[in-house]
Amino acid sequence: MKIKINDSFKDDIFNFLMSLKKNRDFEFYPALDGLTYAGKNINLGFSCFALKCFFILDKWEYQENNEKDRWAEYLNSYQTNNDSKFPHGSFIDIDYLKLIEKTDIQKESKRVIKRLIKQNYKTKKQEVDEFIRAESKQAISSLYQVGYKNKISYKNKLVAPSIISEYLNGLNWSKPWSSGAQFSGLCVFLETQYKDSDKYELVKNELIRFSDSLLDNETGCYFRGQKVSDTELVNGAMKILTGLDWLDAEIHKPEAIIDTCLRIKPLRLGCDIVDIVYILYMCTKATDYRKKEIISYIDDIEIMISQHYFSKIGGFSYYPENSQKYYYGLSITKSFKTPDIHGTTLLLWAFSMINFIKDTEETKLNLIKP
Repeated sequence: MKIKINDSFKDDIFNFLMSLKKNRDFEFYPALDGLTYAGKNINLGFSCFALKCFFILDKWEYQENNEKDRWAEYLNSYQTNNDSKFPHGSFIDIDYLKLIEKTDIQKESKRVIKRLIKQNYKTKKQEVDEFIRAESKQAISSLYQVGYKNKISYKNKLVAPSIISEYLNGLNWSKPWSSGAQFSGLCVFLETQYKDSDKYELVKNELIRFSDSLLDNETGCYFRGQKVSDTELVNGAMKILTGLDWLDAEIHKPEAIIDTCLRIKPLRLGCDIVDIVYILYMCTKATDYRKKEIISYIDDIEIMISQHYFSKIGGFSYYPENSQKYYYGLSITKSFKTPDIHGTTLLLWAFSMINFIKDTEETKLNLIKP
């Protein structure tokens, strides 16, 4: 059964978010039940998710200006300019960093073995660098979404004409989901932190040229090597399209991507659902190709989303009926049968894009830019 998007639904989601609030302002738990130590103690990412939900639900506009300022200041309090291990102005949740940097000897032994077998297998340091970069991108894009900016300029040495292509070429593009996330992050940093820089146009052109080199003409998606799994194909394409959107660059082959998406049934996970909806949303902005079939496909997606909804509590779970277990490498819940803040953010965003695709006059849900 489909969920009816109305004011009552929006109020239920909002009340669920408020039930996740900690005693300190702008801090939220990832779920109501089954929290791990990490789930109870890290904050930055969950605050960003809550802010995005406020915006989608059209609740942000009704916050007092003082509250808006304080929330932006709270997010900016995570910026650092004195940690040489990470780019200047990175957003670092210290509790997250302490936990993710803990060395698990058994895991590290497996990692070394895998690196000997697979040349592109990531080191622990590479993973942590990517996690901190992702958290920084999340915080910056959240602030920009609601009309604020980061206080300390974020400076990443990768955003340079002489370095960026070498870095991107060194990523494993047979796994475009992960590699595409790095591409997208660099696009966000370029547009938000380097817009007035003399190297802006050079780096932008380099990013667009690089996306050109990844294009698979048959599927319209972005990868290298042999054709990847459907999940990697769609989720990787979503990451590239988010980057191109920040660059205000055209989608290479929207019709081909539509054909690819319509033949695939996504996995029933929050990311997989929202990624395919995002691709179709972006492509329908560019073309009316197969629009009726897209709407029919989206009807099925809506039924899939409804299987994640807890009507008595008012939130969505990342997994069907179960809360998200991991956040950037850390276990945050025991995956109980309960909604969570990330699943709610993703699937609420999915509904906002579905409303756009179907050109519905249902209750307003604002669109966000990831």
